[in-house]
Amino acid sequence: MIKEEGIVLSANESTAWVQTVRTTACDACESKDTCEILNNKHSMDFEVRNTLNVKKGNRVLVGVQTKPLLLLTFMLYVFPIFLMLIGGLAGNNLAFILKTDQNLTSMLFGFVLFFFAILIIKRINNKFAHNWKYKPFLIKTIKK
Repeated sequence: MIKEEGIVLSANESTAWVQTVRTTACDACESKDTCEILNNKHSMDFEVRNTLNVKKGNRVLVGVQTKPLLLLTFMLYVFPIFLMLIGGLAGNNLAFILKTDQNLTSMLFGFVLFFFAILIIKRINNKFAHNWKYKPFLIKTIKK
């Protein structure tokens, strides 16, 4: 589980908006010295369920489950490349049947499946965006 400290910007009975500065998760990253987010201390605002009845100004510890995060990372980075590779190989083999240029056909099929993967990712993103399982959650409040 990834944990970050944050400050509650606003809260109601059901949800709270929390602001964090990316630090903990960035410490293990190989690109942390050149990362714009870490060097500029950009903050990140997001909505969580208000399970701890927090109020504006409270310091909180927020968590994100790593298993769903890894699934989403796979879908975003590996899945499009995987489909593009399959499209390229399929196009390469179909070029003989279609009697077309092998390179052009494999490039065309690769790009078609790549864009198909992007459409699938957009559809999955819309589905996951409303699922609390994939969102950060409150762990505890931090005393000042």
